[in-house]
Amino acid sequence: MADTVPQLFLEKAQSIPDIVMQYSKQNGKDFVPTTYKEMAEEVAVTAAGFLELGLSRGDTIGFISDNRKEWLLCDLAVTGLGAIDVPRGCDTTEQEISYILSFSECRFCITENEKQIQKILAKKDLMPLLSKIVCFDAFSADLKAKVQAAGMSVITYEELFETGKKRRESKPGEYENEVAKGKGTDTVTIIFTSGTTGEPKGVMLSHKNFLFQIEAFPKRIRIKEGQIWLSVLPIW
Repeated sequence: MADTVPQLFLEKAQSIPDIVMQYSKQNGKDFVPTTYKEMAEEVAVTAAGFLELGLSRGDTIGFISDNRKEWLLCDLAVTGLGAIDVPRGCDTTEQEISYILSFSECRFCITENEKQIQKILAKKDLMPLLSKIVCFDAFSADLKAKVQAAGMSVITYEELFETGKKRRESKPGEYENEVAKGKGTDTVTIIFTSGTTGEPKGVMLSHKNFLFQIEAFPKRIRIKEGQIWLSVLPIW
């Protein structure tokens, strides 16, 4: 029995490798299927990239992005390594980003695009620990220079993935070994409230919290292997 979400993910990748896990749009056009087996390898490569970047068990990492395939890849990768994600959407203000990333002591942050990086730059003095950014979309050389001038580094997710490929080849099974170390009581995410009545409050959730939902869900709604579900709610 899996104790963590990444452990359950890898169990499914073993038991139903050829079932489609996710459909995602490629270049905003056609939906492209990704099986559990394919997703497991992409997650492992992504995790290898984060290890190469210096991510360690217990680190907190900001996710300033809306729902997309890369979000799920990074989430399963970093939480499988024992890190804690701190998610927020692209509608988050500069003030909220600086408060959330500073309060949760994030050294790493994943952003969806240049606009989110600009928000970080505007309040960098309030986030002294933040040093490394991974951006899903491409960014300009000018923005990279500004990030470096602010004492941080920034790479694209594509660059992270390519780095991960090399490490995955030299250290096969590294991600899987790290996933096996996880415990159900480990904090997997810190989800901040909207902050409508004051500063946002961080809610710490464990793997057990999520696994309980997974166990309870089929008792209320009938689901079958291979069914397609649409993700509507914001990921955070």
